[in-house]
Amino acid sequence: MSYKKHPQPIDRIVEIVKRLYAFERLKVSAVALEYGVSDKTIRRDLQKIAKHLPLLSWRGIYQLDKAELSKLQRLPSELLHAFASNIGLQIECLGGSQSSIPLISFAIAYNGISKEVAEEIIKSIDSGNKCAFTYTNNKNERKERSVSPIRLYTERGKWYLIAKDDLRGDIRTFDFLKIRNFRVLNDEKAVLSNEEIKEASERSSVWASSNTTPFQVRLYAKEYARRYLDEVPLHRSQTLEEIHSDGGAIYTYTITHPMELLPEIKTWIPHLFILSPATLKEQLHNDLHTYQNEMIKMDI
Repeated sequence: MSYKKHPQPIDRIVEIVKRLYAFERLKVSAVALEYGVSDKTIRRDLQKIAKHLPLLSWRGIYQLDKAELSKLQRLPSELLHAFASNIGLQIECLGGSQSSIPLISFAIAYNGISKEVAEEIIKSIDSGNKCAFTYTNNKNERKERSVSPIRLYTERGKWYLIAKDDLRGDIRTFDFLKIRNFRVLNDEKAVLSNEEIKEASERSSVWASSNTTPFQVRLYAKEYARRYLDEVPLHRSQTLEEIHSDGGAIYTYTITHPMELLPEIKTWIPHLFILSPATLKEQLHNDLHTYQNEMIKMDI
């Protein structure tokens, strides 16, 4: 008997939502068997979906609540397209009628984002106009910004605007949650070169920068971590280099800033090891040493 490759969690959820929008009646046990996961996993998927889409359930069978569906406040489809493109998905269900455009909250951690701000940002991008807003930086300083917006970006459940900053003249990433008093500058057209648009389109992380030379990272993952990484990559650049006889594997990544990958590596300790570069190994060692010392100090 042969088995198809199981979809990644996000792919699976998107598929389930598309089936619900086709008004299928989904039985948990049957769907779990189809996707090669447990009943518990499918129930968890449906619970996430049910937070944002009205579902009816009875004896393990789920379907859309058609009566409540018409009352939903929808988000612009551009947000779903942006999310999908960032993780390499093609959402075919967006090609049809308005009723095929689902909310995107089922797929990402959509917390605290102002829908009004999102819609105004999309309006600014579509119109080709500059926009302005008050932005709080990492030093908790509030400053007025005017930018030429390029695209939306999502990473680790957060949404960002990628734009050319008028003040610095470079491509920057702005956290939605730090934007206040957003407004479209209807009388000022965005000024962008093809190179700047290309840079923003190819940006692979909020930490990525065109001013930094990319470098390669090699990791060894034990079998326990490898089974997960094969389905959910740590980074968009992940490439499988070699599978070891012990079930582990070596992966390579191309990044421009340690923070593109270091937080993900830390979540997989002790199942993931940095092989190179030495500077990243040293940074991880120093972070762990600092953490251990702080924990000892706090042990009262």
